Amino acid sequence: MLALNRIVVVLAFLLLIIHPTQVMPTTDLNNDEVDNTAPWPTHEWSRTTPEEQGMNSAHLESMAEYFTTKEIKIDSLLVIRNGWIVFEEYPSTFGPDDTHHLFSCTKSITSTLLGIALHLGFLDSINTSVLDYFPERDFSNPSEKKDKITIQNLLEMTSGLDWNEEQHGNIMNDYNKMVHSADWVKYVLDKPMTVDPGSVFLYNSGVSHILSAIVQKLTNQTTFDFAVANLFQYLGITELDWDQDPQGVYSGASGLKMKPLDMAKIGYLYLREGLWDGVQLIPQDWVETTTTSQVHVDETVDYSYQWWVLSELGAFYALGWGYQSITVVPKYGIVVVVTAATIDPSVQVEYILKRWIFPSLGLNSTIIGSFSISPLFILIGCSPFIVMAIAFIMDRKGLWREIDEAPKDK
Repeated sequence: MLALNRIVVVLAFLLLIIHPTQVMPTTDLNNDEVDNTAPWPTHEWSRTTPEEQGMNSAHLESMAEYFTTKEIKIDSLLVIRNGWIVFEEYPSTFGPDDTHHLFSCTKSITSTLLGIALHLGFLDSINTSVLDYFPERDFSNPSEKKDKITIQNLLEMTSGLDWNEEQHGNIMNDYNKMVHSADWVKYVLDKPMTVDPGSVFLYNSGVSHILSAIVQKLTNQTTFDFAVANLFQYLGITELDWDQDPQGVYSGASGLKMKPLDMAKIGYLYLREGLWDGVQLIPQDWVETTTTSQVHVDETVDYSYQWWVLSELGAFYALGWGYQSITVVPKYGIVVVVTAATIDPSVQVEYILKRWIFPSLGLNSTIIGSFSISPLFILIGCSPFIVMAIAFIMDRKGLWREIDEAPKDK
């Protein structure tokens, strides 16, 4: 009987390794919400201590220390609450005045420009056919399905177009093929259809570029000029760079460079529901739609209008390759900006929120660290013979003694 109990213990231990559990934040230990909104940061961000905004600085400092100790390539870490910068670190060679490549965070700004175009009357509806904006062009693989692709489908990554964006550096990656093509718009809209528009989520940077092309069609100006006139100038964003395709269309998917402090302004604009210093730049209902789930992606994350949504955490975020991110948590007045050059999973938005940001607010959040599961552990977890072998070896080595004789909690 004792041997059986030991086998059960080993099996439970292995299952714990393979299936680490996470406890969602459920208890707010800081019920006295701080409502001390800072001046608008158009020209300069206001700064204060985390404690002044109801946050614990030790948690935020441990975040920076963790990334430094682990030698994870983080270029900036910014935490804003109620419009105040409460934490700001630049662990690498980048500084506050340096622009940083946003990669796919660009998509979220392209989406923002569609919302502004709708607000200003350049666009009547997002339910119009995408091909209607290119009447002078013929694309390969015509079909009724392709005719039905709408702007909304592009925003939600449900175009139905055939697309492969796996393996970032692989030549077979459709994004890489697009940027090496002579005509990016043609490359995307030449692709055949695989499913009906609106039916399946498929990450596709090509459709984000089509959104930028549509902005230029609608406004009769470049996406860059439209952004400066109707977004960036209001936010006081003056130093940026943006790549173009061979036809002069600004990249809707990637290629935008901006200061981290200006990235935070984008997040803060969404936190304030599209309002900036008395001017409603983005329609409030557009912000509400963008910040709530429109398409289910997997068990933890959803998607909506070129932003990712963590419904259970009440957060949404822009995300770029290398873990650039702009995260907004409206309930707690939080904006978090990260610029980086890493694939380390501890820089994931959900992990940062659970391990450091929520605890700094006094929220219960228990995390068992992310694991890289090797095939060996999976094999062990599936093999009762190996489990029994481990129990037998532990018994022969006397390793159970420490467990059996450990003092019990009173």
